[in-house]
Amino acid sequence: MARNTITVYASVAVSSCSGSGPTYTVNYGSSVANVQVGDWVTVYKMEAGGGEHEPDLANEESAYTYQVTGITDSDTLTVKYITDSNGDGDDSPCDLPSGSGSSGSPNKAPHIFYRDLGASFLMFVD
Repeated sequence: MARNTITVYASVAVSSCSGSGPTYTVNYGSSVANVQVGDWVTVYKMEAGGGEHEPDLANEESAYTYQVTGITDSDTLTVKYITDSNGDGDDSPCDLPSGSGSSGSPNKAPHIFYRDLGASFLMFVD
């Protein structure tokens, strides 16, 4: 069954993280005030220094999914690791390289926020 989702924020830079898996407190470089508890976070882990994520190429090493479990203030959230597409397991959202920078000094991958609006329903009219 298809789900309706909206993008709340398309690319938010990460400043810092604390905590240990599966729950992390993440401080962002800008406001995430429109995020709600229950929203989803997608982070594309790239090879450090290997270039940024390009959706049309599906060039990520792994796509990580976290869920927002708490809101501290307008730029700090608590997120919980849910899964990743490569089966690598729990990893801090601050430890996922964006592909920019160098292998010795990688940049943190930006976070994409989605809201699940529920199941899609088709209406049939006679």
